[in-house]
Amino acid sequence: MKYGSFLALFGALLLPNITMANNQKQGQYFINFGVASNYYNYNSKDARDELDQNLEELLDEYDLSSDDADIVNANVGLGYYLTNDFAVRANYTYGIELDWLDWCFFDCTNNVYHDSDASILTLDGIYHFYHINEQLSFYGIAGLALTRVSTKLSYWRENQREVIARDNSTNLGANLGLGLQYDFARNWALKAGYSHHTFLSMDKYYLNMEWRF
Repeated sequence: MKYGSFLALFGALLLPNITMANNQKQGQYFINFGVASNYYNYNSKDARDELDQNLEELLDEYDLSSDDADIVNANVGLGYYLTNDFAVRANYTYGIELDWLDWCFFDCTNNVYHDSDASILTLDGIYHFYHINEQLSFYGIAGLALTRVSTKLSYWRENQREVIARDNSTNLGANLGLGLQYDFARNWALKAGYSHHTFLSMDKYYLNMEWRF
């Protein structure tokens, strides 16, 4: 009786690993997603240098002039496993605020407000190069990143904002990174990692979910 109970317990402990061993990713599509779980750090001077010259002249010397960070953003990606270890993915992140706390009550020179934000579309190859066990693996990322920066300047007049200038620019750069993936269920995984976008020298630290179907 005790021997049978021991075998039952041992089998229950092995079941998740057996399930993961039979979980072949090849040929599966997947969705990556995260909300307020992507931390971006960037150089504000690089962001300012991307603005139209006419807009730069309207900003005072303190705007977009130091390192800054943002975490209030969201991303969603669609990918496909070509093999168990190699996947391709398109990932879109939006709502990256550039210097989002620089409101008038912080720096109110000439009553001019500025609002700059970025969105990033990446096309990546993801390769799982080292497996710690059936559930944990390290992966590398390499791909292209298309970044769109939108800026709006407003003048505070008669208790309302009046838009005085706008600028939009799109730039192509590289995206490189490393990460760790934990497959905690047959179709679910948790991904944590670091990526570097060459445009704006932007560093990304993230914690995202993956659902395979």
